[in-house]
Amino acid sequence: MARVAQVLAAGGVVVYPSDTVYGIGAVISSRKAADKIRYIKGRDYDKPLSILVRDLPMASRYGYITPPASRYLPGPYTVLVVKKPLVKEWISRNELVGIRWPNFWFTRELMHNVVEPIVTTSANLSGYPPNYSINELLKQLGEQAKLIDLIVDAGVLLRRPSSTIINLASGTSAVSFKR
Repeated sequence: MARVAQVLAAGGVVVYPSDTVYGIGAVISSRKAADKIRYIKGRDYDKPLSILVRDLPMASRYGYITPPASRYLPGPYTVLVVKKPLVKEWISRNELVGIRWPNFWFTRELMHNVVEPIVTTSANLSGYPPNYSINELLKQLGEQAKLIDLIVDAGVLLRRPSSTIINLASGTSAVSFKR
């Protein structure tokens, strides 16, 4: 865990296991690493990244967390909330931000070993299925995988869907949908 925290603190990109699928992330303060994530995935720069947090107080620094969030966090969800000014344009270009607080031993431990939140998304090529093993991930990413600074291999994850996105922002029409 110390090595993962060290790579992240140095502005590196890490693939890690979560309660749903393998994720890819970097510290929130590194735009260069966030751009690298998008490049590795072939992800459109207009598509937002989510923010991985350790608890609701951390989440509240980046988004307006409403009481319903406690029904979903921690868990296999990404809650969409109105973002606060601390969220840079390169993380989310619209008024919303996705907050992710998985209820999974690895991400809990990781978030207690890093100082700041992590910008994150699923570790797969954009438009392709999520990865449940590092072998799948390496095969899918091909040469792009060489750009990842550290991969945490937790074996084959249980086949669960990617996190369910729950829209908790008032005044918006979507209620919930899958990624």
